[in-house]
Amino acid sequence: MNMTGIVRRSSVLYKGLALMGALIVLCGFTTTTLDPDQAEVVTSDVEHFWQAFDDAAKVPMEQRAAIYTKEYFDLASQGLKDFTTRRIGTPEVFTQFVEEHRDYYTELRPQIGKVVDQKPVIQAAFKRLKVLYPDIKFPKHVFFVVGRQHAAGISTDDGIILSADMFATPPGTPYSYNTAYPEIIPFVAVHETIHFNQTFQDDNANVLQESVTEGTADFIASLVLPEPMVRQYTDRWDYGCVHETELAARLVQDEDATKVQPWLYDHNPAPGWPPDMGYWMGYRIDQSVYAAAKDKTAALRSMLQVTDFKAFLAASGYPQTKQPCTAEKPVQADKG
Repeated sequence: MNMTGIVRRSSVLYKGLALMGALIVLCGFTTTTLDPDQAEVVTSDVEHFWQAFDDAAKVPMEQRAAIYTKEYFDLASQGLKDFTTRRIGTPEVFTQFVEEHRDYYTELRPQIGKVVDQKPVIQAAFKRLKVLYPDIKFPKHVFFVVGRQHAAGISTDDGIILSADMFATPPGTPYSYNTAYPEIIPFVAVHETIHFNQTFQDDNANVLQESVTEGTADFIASLVLPEPMVRQYTDRWDYGCVHETELAARLVQDEDATKVQPWLYDHNPAPGWPPDMGYWMGYRIDQSVYAAAKDKTAALRSMLQVTDFKAFLAASGYPQTKQPCTAEKPVQADKG
């Protein structure tokens, strides 16, 4: 998912990077589990933040950092501790930012509530993913925290950490490729989980490798959840279905390029096509593989374990074997 402020290869999800695609860079050695019931979704930090937020309003400004320290940071989960060290800074820095933007956090509050309300959807999706592919590994934790509008998330040894405020875009906000809404969260969680299970990991991946890697995460996620047809995804399908033949030809032409723009991670691609069409192309290749496979589990294994991407593309038969170009039904209509 690239709207997701998360770029796979860097352990941090900046809002200005891939906010909807590969939400988090999975560079660490995150603890995993084969049991979806052991994949804990932790929302307590968000509850603690709001308690501190409300209580801070009752005292003079110079006392508010102490409130956030006592009621938010001192009660932190391991996820918030990790996120604080890497992306938040000191309680004083955090307090200054939140209090300077108190009105905005107040506006975000209902939307942040919708973000953490996705917890049961994530848990149900993990269980469906386990049925779909029994060997799947899950992050031991998915943490929700509240940050200072700086990064959408990171991955650490303890799991995926998502900053709920970065996915709490108020309704009516003008469209931007970097905007993310609460409904994207379950898809993001599954997408990132797929990355934990991929054999191929290379910081210098070429266009074909990166497109298939990201497309696979989207494709498998779509087998357990409806693809979130916010505008970022809708634009890809609308453009891709019309221009698929030329896109497939250009992908082969560019497949060895290590500069992956404009295919991925370029929010203003020069050719005029929508951002992150590489995600869509990888998805379409996987659709061909999956549709042709008699053994669906084996097909998923081949996607997760691929290391020879040219052979994978050739075996898929794509684009000659492309499936009907119909997008998944949306989770929610775009607000942008």
